[in-house]
Amino acid sequence: MKTTTRWLIAFCAAALLAACGGGLLGNQGRIRLVNATTGLGALDLLIDSEAAITGVATASASDYVLRKADTYQLDLRQTGNAATLLTTSTALVADKHQTLVAYNSGGTIAATILDDEEGDPGRNKAKLRVFNTATADADKVDVYLVTTACGSLDSSPAAPTASNVSGLQAAYTELAASGTAYTLCVTSAGDKSDIRLEIPSFVLSDQRIVTVILARGAGGYLMNAIVLDQQGAATQALNASARARVATSMSGSTGVDVSVNGVAVAAGITAPNVGPYVLVPKGDVAVKVNGIDVVPTVPLTAAPGADITVLLMGATPTATLFADDNTPSSSTARPVKIRLVNGINGASSSTTATLTLNNVLVGSGAAPGQASGYSQVQSSAGLARLEARIGTLQFYFDQTATLESNRVYSLFLLGDIANPAPPNRGILVPDR
Repeated sequence: MKTTTRWLIAFCAAALLAACGGGLLGNQGRIRLVNATTGLGALDLLIDSEAAITGVATASASDYVLRKADTYQLDLRQTGNAATLLTTSTALVADKHQTLVAYNSGGTIAATILDDEEGDPGRNKAKLRVFNTATADADKVDVYLVTTACGSLDSSPAAPTASNVSGLQAAYTELAASGTAYTLCVTSAGDKSDIRLEIPSFVLSDQRIVTVILARGAGGYLMNAIVLDQQGAATQALNASARARVATSMSGSTGVDVSVNGVAVAAGITAPNVGPYVLVPKGDVAVKVNGIDVVPTVPLTAAPGADITVLLMGATPTATLFADDNTPSSSTARPVKIRLVNGINGASSSTTATLTLNNVLVGSGAAPGQASGYSQVQSSAGLARLEARIGTLQFYFDQTATLESNRVYSLFLLGDIANPAPPNRGILVPDR
């Protein structure tokens, strides 16, 4: 076969493939899926009702898939579930890349499409931006790049690289690509001491273009991240920490020291009392009281970014662990979450505690050492009527309670049932 004839055949074949969407002449767009959701498990992406990407695990990304340049309907589903969680659309452009980021927003699933065609940084530069997916929570964060651990941030003069971030930053920040291994610290906006996430060994290499996608951790307050390189790798940056606190109802307690996973979370705490959350290592929860191991009634593993309450009851004591859910309410009409925790010593296991708000039941089924589920309720400025009872005995009453929007509350009942009934044996704590 003559050379001219072979080239003509090859050219015609390429033209036919291009006309059919084969893409040899750059007629295809590319899209991938990033799963930044919490509590939904793996996700699938359907393009025009056909499965295109399947089984993308939480805090991970798929490879790009190719489709002929056109406008497409995109459907998100949980893997193994035929129900569609969200429908959106996009126009795929020939030889261009996009990333669909799925995340939780106000109790529902949301998605944002990122354009993966940011121009190159300058010489010896890198580009960085932050995507805070907690957009519905009014939960702004600051992001720092430092050469020390985040724990020393509060005493340093470091200024944030990105401040008051809510949602996706509109523009990248161009930074010097020094090759230095930074620590990336995420804090609550304006509060260096409130560390929400620490990413060690974060390197801005020459010409790197990277988006740090922040998502709620297991407890709803601390954060996890996906470090997404443009047209490159998606790297998990799961929180190495959880938060733990102590609620003590120890009989006759004159003050105890409590540690969780080797970190002191309370010193000399007396009953009845509820301490603040303290950062502890994630993993299987181990509790010590005055240096002595106390085996929890039921073991619990603190997931990355979890919030844990350790309830101490009795004289020995016993330790009960609760995985707290401090995600804000998903309701605009009922923007407060509240639950009841029963730490009363000596109460019958068959007698549960109940919580009412303005005479409406909002917490039930809390036997000693247990908690009710969370209820979403209306906010109130000093007019809420809260009452907790065990049987006919009143353990807490306040008819001028304040319940602020976007807060999460726990009402702890603490103390001994045999004691004469005091005015209140409950502590209302804003968990968030």
